[in-house]
Amino acid sequence: MLSDAQIAEFHDQGYLNGGPLLDDEAVEVLRDELGRVIRDQDREDVPQPVRLVNLGGDDNAPVWQIVNIWEASEAFKELLYAPKIVEEMGQLTEATELRIWHDQIQYKPAKVGGTTGWHQDAPLWSIIRPMTEVSAWVAMDDVDEENGCMSMVPGSHRWGNQMEFIRTIRGDDFDAMPEEFEGHKVEVMRRPVKKGEVHYHHALTWHGSHDNTSKRPRRAIAIHYMTHETRYEASGNHVMKPFVEVEDGEILRGEHFPTVWKKE
Repeated sequence: MLSDAQIAEFHDQGYLNGGPLLDDEAVEVLRDELGRVIRDQDREDVPQPVRLVNLGGDDNAPVWQIVNIWEASEAFKELLYAPKIVEEMGQLTEATELRIWHDQIQYKPAKVGGTTGWHQDAPLWSIIRPMTEVSAWVAMDDVDEENGCMSMVPGSHRWGNQMEFIRTIRGDDFDAMPEEFEGHKVEVMRRPVKKGEVHYHHALTWHGSHDNTSKRPRRAIAIHYMTHETRYEASGNHVMKPFVEVEDGEILRGEHFPTVWKKE
């Protein structure tokens, strides 16, 4: 469980390293499953994730993105329910219930893993509201400046939806941020995460990650959680929209959005 000081830090900064979650053996199981799912992506006789693509579109600098690997792997499905994550997520969001929005792997191979440009998560999730979701980012490798750790702007989660402005920032230049935005001081903080640790961030926190030019892979999974207040917004679009089974304005729940925790 998180301390009051850690919770306060999260609400102030928009992110928090939650510390160790998985031991080496558990991490190795997830690594093996990640490799298997990528190898099996063209097989029709095994369960598949919702999406598996090279997000960068460049075979020479790939960023492998997998959405809902939990639907293709029991090991990743178990991770959604990890007691440490769901209990701490309950603390950070003050939720009475947590459901899965979706998971997302971004895998940057050694030496050629490409950039993930500056963005906010919530504006890209236009079929859910309000923009209050929090993600748990679990590292399967030591992730640092050499192999493409995330960069974040502290306090930016309190500035609202600013994707229109963020799109004007050169995505692969992590020194391109202005010193100030609408009266707010803008700092860029590197967020290294050790193998097996969980790192939390708010869905409006400005973040991105630079290239992996190291000799080490950079594998991680972000698990995006919804709370009791998350509703379906039918006017938006998203890769998960075809799986929605509720009406506009209703709580988003169902087979592809399982409930993983309820407050006792």
